[in-house]
Amino acid sequence: MASTYVDVRNVEWRETPYVGVTFKKLSYDRETGRSAVLVKFEPGTRYGAHRHPEGEEYYVLEGSLQDGGRTWGAGSYVYHPAGSAHRPTSEEGCILFISLPTPVEVLKEDECRRLLGKED
Repeated sequence: MASTYVDVRNVEWRETPYVGVTFKKLSYDRETGRSAVLVKFEPGTRYGAHRHPEGEEYYVLEGSLQDGGRTWGAGSYVYHPAGSAHRPTSEEGCILFISLPTPVEVLKEDECRRLLGKED
């Protein structure tokens, strides 16, 4: 596999199914589903409930994200293990670098509440 170089300034923000949340694809492996993306939350937005079959790692570049009952500000690194589920929000807006070994599984809101045992 060859090295990948991306001038992120020239990559367009793309829409997600969630209003106010956009992403820039940095890399994607079609065989494994591994990806690296930048995700931007506009202030007051939420990403839908989802599970990470093989985990997730993210780093908050700007702003802050509410996840797991806490607020993670710029400079925060978060690791979610395989099988974890959440529904992150951002009150002030943020930009994240996210690394995923496999694609996420979208969950129904009630399934996410059941898995988390609470609203999150």
